[in-house]
Amino acid sequence: MKKHFLAILALVFVAQISWAGTVTPASQIPAYYADADGLAGKPLWTAISSITNRGFSSLGYSGLWTAYKKTDVYPADSVGKAGKIWDMYGECTFTYGSDQCGSYNGVCDCYNREHSIPKSWFGGSTSGIGCDIFHLVPTDGKINSTRSNDEFGEVAGAKNYYGNGTGTAGTWSTDRPTIASAAGEVIQGSGNVFEPKDQYKGDFARGYMGTIIKWQLANMTTANNFFSGEYTPSGYFGFTKKAVVLMMKWHREDPVSQKEIDRNNGIQATQGNRNPFIDYPYLAEYIWGEHAGETVDMSLLMPSTDPDFIPGVSNGLREHEVPPIPGAMYGVTWSVNGEELLVDSICEECPIMALPSMPVSCSTESNVFVGWTTAAIAGTSEDAPAVLYTKPADFPAVTADVTYYAVFAKETITQGAAPATYIYDADHQEGWANTGANKGSYWLLDQDKTLVSPAIDLMGLESIVVKMRTYGGTQYDMLQISEESGVLTSIQATGGSTITEYTWNNNLYIAGTSTLTFACSNGAANKGIGIQSVVINATGSGSSYNRYITSCQSGDEVELTPAEVAVVRKMLIGGRIYILIGNELYNLQGQRVK
Repeated sequence: MKKHFLAILALVFVAQISWAGTVTPASQIPAYYADADGLAGKPLWTAISSITNRGFSSLGYSGLWTAYKKTDVYPADSVGKAGKIWDMYGECTFTYGSDQCGSYNGVCDCYNREHSIPKSWFGGSTSGIGCDIFHLVPTDGKINSTRSNDEFGEVAGAKNYYGNGTGTAGTWSTDRPTIASAAGEVIQGSGNVFEPKDQYKGDFARGYMGTIIKWQLANMTTANNFFSGEYTPSGYFGFTKKAVVLMMKWHREDPVSQKEIDRNNGIQATQGNRNPFIDYPYLAEYIWGEHAGETVDMSLLMPSTDPDFIPGVSNGLREHEVPPIPGAMYGVTWSVNGEELLVDSICEECPIMALPSMPVSCSTESNVFVGWTTAAIAGTSEDAPAVLYTKPADFPAVTADVTYYAVFAKETITQGAAPATYIYDADHQEGWANTGANKGSYWLLDQDKTLVSPAIDLMGLESIVVKMRTYGGTQYDMLQISEESGVLTSIQATGGSTITEYTWNNNLYIAGTSTLTFACSNGAANKGIGIQSVVINATGSGSSYNRYITSCQSGDEVELTPAEVAVVRKMLIGGRIYILIGNELYNLQGQRVK
């Protein structure tokens, strides 16, 4: 299988090679930011600030209404919303101009000009920073009023207002360090906060970043200390500690979208300047993030205008090879009768390996896999081999020069009791054990939290239907379903607040009675899978074996052999780590990237 990368072709505008008043062609973006190359710390901040002022011409507060037609409308391919105003609070469908506020009584009555940085925080002016479209966006008037002057934050509870959240501040942290915190350090919010929808958190964070680096106002402070007013490393370049952690968290978890790219081009076409943290998202790491204080090499950064940049996925770091780490564990492909199977935890030189849990059967006469053995027994037998590894937990560490044979059996199933349905949802938990945290209509399975079903006759397990969503970004979107002998399946949820409904139809042989455990395989504190409901369908059943077989009837030997692993490389692609083995690409969870 070959490496496959999605590529979104950047929209290239025909423009003069002049910065002001035109939209910079994609090919000119590196030159536009050349002054930042090779700098670090305060000089880097100053250079980027100068770039954000290049070509700037204030629209005035009234000019925002006209600008929104170029910066904040749905594209032509948006079903039912083409050309409508793009509202990031209520996601209402507003007609440009005619739905402009005025007065309102409820949500979706009209849209207005929202200072995402409340203007009272910098003196109340509607000139200068008070009309900078970097942070002024069209939003529903009613929700704008509900937010009032509250800080952005994460509420201590479920979102409760048209997909947004209003209420008392909770806690948060980032999975990687910032200039103000260590990785995983818990930050406590304060006062009332407003939490926007997950899919727009990065938009607002980058709007804040672009605004404060352009204006650098000493009076940008609030009662709750969101801005420091000091633009040095010790002042966290304009943010307070909690603001750095929150803004970098949102920036990382909600990457630059096509919407932001289009908006950035529209801003330059109207206001004349560009937001550097949309053009080069990874620049934020050199100011507020894990590379703060380090010298930036712009050639290693990928602009969002690059054809290989994937909106909503890429974080702006170019693909490059990471030097091998001694003793680091990677993935490798093995094959059984030509079918490739992935095995985790393979070291770079491959001296120690592990057996996969189940290959496919190679015969209708031997349709159930029951384990692995090193005993090369020809033909069939009524008894299993003396040494038979049946559960993943029992599999030995093996070496490449040993042949392992898959053992199959003929199976007879007898149906027993009537069908049973085991239901879990927010209102019905009888027989279920849940250690997750309540998030309104969801239960959050974050780090080390589980949902455990009642005892089920696994032989009769037919299907599992799960409704779920993610918390904390798309890197926390894998739900793992296990029974006591190993993992049955891993399910990927859609990122953000979208509900994913997934049906897993059982095609495995699983004997005995056991509970099923649901967990987020990559969860962290306050980040993971939110379960809305689980429905398990099963029947009572029994089974029996006959004719153990250690070779397929075709005569082909069922053998475990290592694939070619001469070249194993750790790659950084679009800001994510992958393993490249030959021409095959895998993520760190051992899944092949298709």
